[in-house]
Amino acid sequence: MRLVRLVLSGGLFGTFRKISGQPFLSWRLSGPVAEELLIAPQDLRTTDPTLANDFYAGHFVFAGKAVNCGALSPFEIDAPSAMWREKLVEFGWLRHLRSAETEIARTQARIHLDDFITMEAKPNSDAWSVDLTAKRVIAWLCHSPLLLEGCDHHFYRRFMRSLSRQVRFLRLTGNDAPDGLPRLNAAIALSYASVCIGGHDTFLKNANKRLNRELTRQFLADGGHFSRNPGAIISTLAYLLPLRQAIITRNFVPDDSISNTIDRLMPMLRFFRMGDGNFAHFNGMGDTPSDLVATVLAYDDTGGMPVSNASHSGYQRVDAGTSILVMDAGKLPPRAVSAETHAGCLSFELSCGRDRLIINCGKPGPQLSHNDNSTWQKLAKTTAAHSTLSINHESSCRFVDYERYGEVLNSPVISGPDKVSCKRTMEDGITKLEASHNGYVPPFGLEHHRTLSINHNGTEVSGVDQIMTAKGSSPSPGNKATFQIRFHLHPSVQVDQISSKSVELRTASGNNWVFSTEDVKAKVDQSVALADVYHSRQTNQIVLEGVVGKSPKVEWSLQKID
Repeated sequence: MRLVRLVLSGGLFGTFRKISGQPFLSWRLSGPVAEELLIAPQDLRTTDPTLANDFYAGHFVFAGKAVNCGALSPFEIDAPSAMWREKLVEFGWLRHLRSAETEIARTQARIHLDDFITMEAKPNSDAWSVDLTAKRVIAWLCHSPLLLEGCDHHFYRRFMRSLSRQVRFLRLTGNDAPDGLPRLNAAIALSYASVCIGGHDTFLKNANKRLNRELTRQFLADGGHFSRNPGAIISTLAYLLPLRQAIITRNFVPDDSISNTIDRLMPMLRFFRMGDGNFAHFNGMGDTPSDLVATVLAYDDTGGMPVSNASHSGYQRVDAGTSILVMDAGKLPPRAVSAETHAGCLSFELSCGRDRLIINCGKPGPQLSHNDNSTWQKLAKTTAAHSTLSINHESSCRFVDYERYGEVLNSPVISGPDKVSCKRTMEDGITKLEASHNGYVPPFGLEHHRTLSINHNGTEVSGVDQIMTAKGSSPSPGNKATFQIRFHLHPSVQVDQISSKSVELRTASGNNWVFSTEDVKAKVDQSVALADVYHSRQTNQIVLEGVVGKSPKVEWSLQKID
């Protein structure tokens, strides 16, 4: 029954409704063709003009997959992966052609766009998903100078006709998009179109109303996204900042929701940055687009310190000296946006200066084969892939079975921690985080309580992990279970086992730390750091293991030594 409720509430009816309406959709997309574009918003993403030569030679590299198309159009070939195909039809790569500033690059851009219009004209193509269409509309508008300057009238009309149909498609189907970023991106794209396309400013009020609704609904009071994926902050700011500037350039007044959202998101952008500038790995956050983050931060007028207590989003941050500690202390997000949720409740990451010490395993890159990516995606979500406690090697969340239903439902969370508490105190220069979650009440009747303390100069982090019988539960089955407390180390950290209960850590910058515990043995084991660029890098983890009934409380410390 739980799976049935998930299907009914997960947007599949919207998908069926869209499919059943396909015979009439093409007819509904017909209508007046816009005459002109008035403004081209800025694309904040980094460009590489050398890629223009690769495209000219038929060499396309997207999502870690390289394809040589030869004389064929990239839209004619069999895509090596779904992610490669998505990157192709999003057209974000137009920015590289534009940066080349050559007539050859301009010609290539028009040829590829003309091929797309010819081959992907029908809205039942996979390129016409709401999210991909929204990203494509934004890319076409941002890079319209590349495509339209000096073009002939025939191409101009084909471009404007296709653009008009895609905007009309978003107006008709945007509300049927999967909840979260796809639906938000559709609203953003419609605002872009209303500002940029001549005669469409009459739609601006409705577009802003739709965008205001999504921004208000999806972003929490502290600036976090309701999916709890930190990456949503980066991608949304990359769209909202140029949109606001385009609205101002048109002498319109930006809707308060846009400016207010930007003002809330900027501090959270700093919140998740560790000492090396990369984001902490929580709930689907993969490699950090550092160049984009740096560009976005340049728009931050305040430049102040990040917030420390993001209680609405369920995260805590402690800045102590040059050390940064970020902890996941939040309950599950809404099920409809839980596809990238990880079972990492009460996990933490730690950096000192530019050294990353304790991490979570992260997110696998898209360059893997379909089967390998599915396996790594599943493993990356487990509690064992996070620096926290697990019981009997099981996860604190239960997911839809990926092999059976993951392709359809994208493996959202069925159940997990829905009662998570966190208390933050500071005394005698020591910041203390006391948190707990109920993710192991079924099936073990147990709760995980964790206390993290860090001194004022960030040279000592201590922790207490307790396993307690949940109120109203029988302790007998859980008492016989085993527990595992993992501390995944960054690949740049070298380890030496000093004794059975202590481990020395050496960072890339030459700092030494000692991890120690008195209650159980500290074992060094292999781990993996997942990434977009490297796919995976071998690293190590410290594992504390014992029987719940014998060691219900484990104390440990991590101390920097001279």
